[in-house]
Amino acid sequence: MLGLGSNISKTGKLGVHDLGIVTSNLVLKHNYDLSSVQPLSSGAADINADANGTDHIDVGVIETTTNDVTVSAWVYITDWIDYAAIFQNRHGSSPNQGFAIRTMSAKTFDLIIDKGSASKSSTSSAKNNNQWYHVCAVIDRDGNQYLYVDGVLEDSDDISDYSEDSLSHATTARIGKNYGTSEMNGYVCNVGYWNAALSQAQVKSIMNKNYAGLTASEKTDLVSWWNLDSVIPDTTTLVYDNHHGGGEILGSELVTGASSATTVSGSYTDVLTNYNGTTGQTLAVTFTLGGDYRLKLWSWSNYTVIDDSIEYNTGTHTAYIRITGNNFGGGDLRFNNLQTSTVGGSISNISVKLINGNTGTLS
Repeated sequence: MLGLGSNISKTGKLGVHDLGIVTSNLVLKHNYDLSSVQPLSSGAADINADANGTDHIDVGVIETTTNDVTVSAWVYITDWIDYAAIFQNRHGSSPNQGFAIRTMSAKTFDLIIDKGSASKSSTSSAKNNNQWYHVCAVIDRDGNQYLYVDGVLEDSDDISDYSEDSLSHATTARIGKNYGTSEMNGYVCNVGYWNAALSQAQVKSIMNKNYAGLTASEKTDLVSWWNLDSVIPDTTTLVYDNHHGGGEILGSELVTGASSATTVSGSYTDVLTNYNGTTGQTLAVTFTLGGDYRLKLWSWSNYTVIDDSIEYNTGTHTAYIRITGNNFGGGDLRFNNLQTSTVGGSISNISVKLINGNTGTLS
């Protein structure tokens, strides 16, 4: 079952704090008694660690075009599944252009790059179950692709003839699942994505860090970083892109029909809506499909907001929402059932802002 942060119990082999080791300011430790390198993290995403399932994290569409790419992650595999992606950014239908880092039943990690008409793979040596590994894929479009495990080069292949081929597509990138149905079994954390081909020295350096530990140069060309040790406050489904949203970095105010001084009242029929033809006021907001937003407002009395899916009572409230399809009537904010009688209610201090970056959605 997929979970984050305190939902993960990391004791014994997975733990560091119960082993009598000083961990202040430590980002990585080697426990020789356990013969394994382990990341220091307050949590990790549990992706089908105890059984085969459908858990994964969608992180939006990430353009590749002809860019160089580096993707890295800490992983702990409980069962090795063929073609189960640790990270995939490939088209969901033929010709499947893109790339992926995945597990194979031979207990190997595999890096595949596919330009549609051909593909190339680089494969690691056999690994162990129930052990943390740092896996990194470097794709130099004018040269080679490289597969590193714990900072050591395991395999490479010449991909220079792929340099002119665009790998762009409209399929959502995923952590823990390929473009089909194969999900990894295990834990994953500290996933980074760069539009650059990192050197081996850089790979070894980032291996020892979470996002807070990255240097300014290591953030150059960084597209996204997901620590995967917590979810966005007030939601159990959205995961910050720490590079863009770890400190709740937000876009500009999107509400155009109401200011912080505006109060809107109405009966139990729809208010602030043209969703069903009812006369009322509308807040026009420009939403982006797949975008994640923070909605804040103050309400008096009971109400339901956003297609009857988020309910609160009197007070100030924050909601985090993902736009999937036409889940806002006509693209406008819709507030329903403000009060269960004709007395009415009020809402004010309405704010809608886009959460920047490639926010993850737990699925």
